[in-house]
Amino acid sequence: MLRKTIVILSSALFMTACGGGGSSDDNPVNENAGAPEQVSTYSGSLVIPDGVQARSARALAHDTFVSYSVSCPNVPDGYKPMAKATVAMEDADGNQLGETTTSDACGVFTLQISKDENISEDSVISANLDGFKELKAHAQNFKQTGDSKDTDVIASTIPTTATYVISAIQKASGDELMFSVTDTVTNNAVIQLTKSAFTVSVNDQPLAISALNTSDQLGVASSNVIALDASGSMYSKVLDENNDYVTDVDGNTYTLHRLTALAAHQFVSEKSAADEVGVMAFDGRVELIDNTLLANYALTDVNANSVSFDYSNESFVTEKEKLHFAVDFYNPESHMWIGSQVDAKHDARTDTVHKTNGYYRWGGGTELEGAIEDSLTALQNRNNAIKRIFVMTDGNSYFSDRDGLIDTAVANSIPVHAVAVGANANETDLKEVADQTGGTYYKIVDGQNLVGIYSSLQTTIKYAYLAELSTPLQTGDVVKLSLEINGETVDRTITIQ
Repeated sequence: MLRKTIVILSSALFMTACGGGGSSDDNPVNENAGAPEQVSTYSGSLVIPDGVQARSARALAHDTFVSYSVSCPNVPDGYKPMAKATVAMEDADGNQLGETTTSDACGVFTLQISKDENISEDSVISANLDGFKELKAHAQNFKQTGDSKDTDVIASTIPTTATYVISAIQKASGDELMFSVTDTVTNNAVIQLTKSAFTVSVNDQPLAISALNTSDQLGVASSNVIALDASGSMYSKVLDENNDYVTDVDGNTYTLHRLTALAAHQFVSEKSAADEVGVMAFDGRVELIDNTLLANYALTDVNANSVSFDYSNESFVTEKEKLHFAVDFYNPESHMWIGSQVDAKHDARTDTVHKTNGYYRWGGGTELEGAIEDSLTALQNRNNAIKRIFVMTDGNSYFSDRDGLIDTAVANSIPVHAVAVGANANETDLKEVADQTGGTYYKIVDGQNLVGIYSSLQTTIKYAYLAELSTPLQTGDVVKLSLEINGETVDRTITIQ
């Protein structure tokens, strides 16, 4: 099993002193009231998703996201505080337990519920805010277990104009299923939904979910490939919805290459520390960036002195500073390459490499099928049980064996998340590959929104759900996952190979 620590789904109640100042073993007695009252404290942070366009605009304006981490440290990138929301606890039937409260400017709430209330494993934290659907989160995950308040646990909801989507699903181990829930407006992950909102059937027979947690709670490490189109068409300049060129703060026009690099930098910046990433560039050739590839170049520092740089012999890297190097290497308009040098060295890099003293390596056709195939091959050799591919392209590349590619991905439980940019992208094949492998598919008409999409994809990694099932999954099983919440029912099916 993948679990490092089981968080969370215990039904034991933590008791604190009524009126504050005591501990669970120190309940002051009101001499006029007889036995002491005991309460359980529930606290956490509630957030709402930022839109794709808003996140992209912030990134384009500042070359990085402006997060709420200074004033509101628990609000992750891509989300905003769910401030001034009405918060309550409910039982499984929707009956309120205890009193309501209001979240503060950072979305933080605290509820104190009497021991006499019917708190159970299925109790729910409910929150309401105009413009958003009712938030429903697993209450026990917010139960405090110490004297100081811990608000690290986060839950989110979706806009009233959106619907829920099971955006990714894969087998994680013998009896575990991993999946992500997003919405149709912001594409961000929906965080901390209740176990009771989900049902699973295998071959049309109901199967119990014995535990439900999220990747961030369990510290589950994953292996990922981001495959980035480096073909000649990526030099195209990006237009906005008014057919005006999209420019950076210095007035330089963004190309698809530059926006893709910016999106990949954001993806890296938001990743969990334990997740490893392989950065792939492809045109007519398909190449994972590693030490062998870098050996083709004479790397120099700002003083034109030769330097050596140990990136990775195996292509996969956990260190963010090295991954930012790889993204700069992908970008033909970075400082590294002879010619145009619009984009400076990424601020998070710690290496001393200034130039490759070479011309940009890619710029030909679009070997999309080969990029996915090589990503699958590389991931099959990684030790992490959770593996994913993220591929983007603006090209209409031909697939010679799409079904075989899908079969390999499904057999190895590797979903392919695909991003098609512009009118010429191979939408038909990409959508089919994503759908059949358990991944997500995004069509971007306005290239300027590319950064926001990659930020959304990173949230689906960080806040993916891991469901432990009561029976191991077998080859050939048809697994149907359903989510029922706020009067909506959505489902997704995958066949285990």
